[in-house]
Amino acid sequence: MGGTSVDRSFETFFETIGGKGVLTTLKQSYMDDYLTLFTEFEAKKRDDVERKVRVTVPMTLEQLIKKTCKKNIAKILENSEYKDTVTYKHKRLTFHPSVFRSFFSEAIEGVIKILQQIFEEDACTDLSDIILVGGFCESKLIQRSLREKFKNHRFLIPNDPGLAVLKGAVYFGHIPNAISRRVARYTYGVQICRKFMFGDPESKKIRLGGLERCMGVLYPIVRRGDRINVGQEYVNSFLFLQHTNGMFKCKFYVSDQREPKYVDDKDSRLLGTLIVDVPNAKMENPPEIEETFIFGETELTFRAKLLRSGQPIECSFDMLDSSKIPQKKYD
Repeated sequence: MGGTSVDRSFETFFETIGGKGVLTTLKQSYMDDYLTLFTEFEAKKRDDVERKVRVTVPMTLEQLIKKTCKKNIAKILENSEYKDTVTYKHKRLTFHPSVFRSFFSEAIEGVIKILQQIFEEDACTDLSDIILVGGFCESKLIQRSLREKFKNHRFLIPNDPGLAVLKGAVYFGHIPNAISRRVARYTYGVQICRKFMFGDPESKKIRLGGLERCMGVLYPIVRRGDRINVGQEYVNSFLFLQHTNGMFKCKFYVSDQREPKYVDDKDSRLLGTLIVDVPNAKMENPPEIEETFIFGETELTFRAKLLRSGQPIECSFDMLDSSKIPQKKYD
């Protein structure tokens, strides 16, 4: 997504004409030339691509391609799908605008899809402004594509979109409470075992506490798209009906869906587990567990405790670090 997606398309072009792995070899053997190539390409991405775009090819890359393909770049292009749209002369590749725009196709489609999903959220239906920041937004093609797609929205673009991100980070570092409210990126919830209902999979049916129940249900505490105030706490209490060796596992999950159903859905992922000691628990009089989500300035804290007798235990996650969120499952 973003600028890296455009870079991958550019790399694919060179692999098409020069062989798979040609840029990897360039990077490993001639790092300076590799950086020079992509530094120039980065600058070209910001230009208006309604005209032909020229990119200088390092001599080392030209030699690698000739060694691999036994032909020079010009000859390769003449016998390729790019024979009418890309030329090579005086150490420069000249791209027809349509070819250079194609490098952006995947990124543009991805950004548009994400924005459409955001606008479909109940909390975002009344949004009228779109703020473009980051180096990728300096591209005239990106700006024009988004304006054409979202004609009813106003676009706000600072003079230096890339620097705006850095300034925002510094500002937030000095004044953390500058952001008083967020919109939940995911649905956060806990695992429960409610009464079995029509439509629940038979494979999830168990008998517990004298009733037929559905195991592995994801109970949402905060839903994707909900507006959250900094420091806001979400407290829920549950009766637990089963424990293992005097310990109860409080599992909490994230989901990309606003209304998830089960913890093993492909859009649901286990975020963490807290283990609560349950001394002398008798199942005929099950105790209550209190589970709390606390949304701080940058952290999400999950707390669990046994009511009346237990000490709370908790763990925290950095909400701004996407690497802390488990990867989505795919079929």
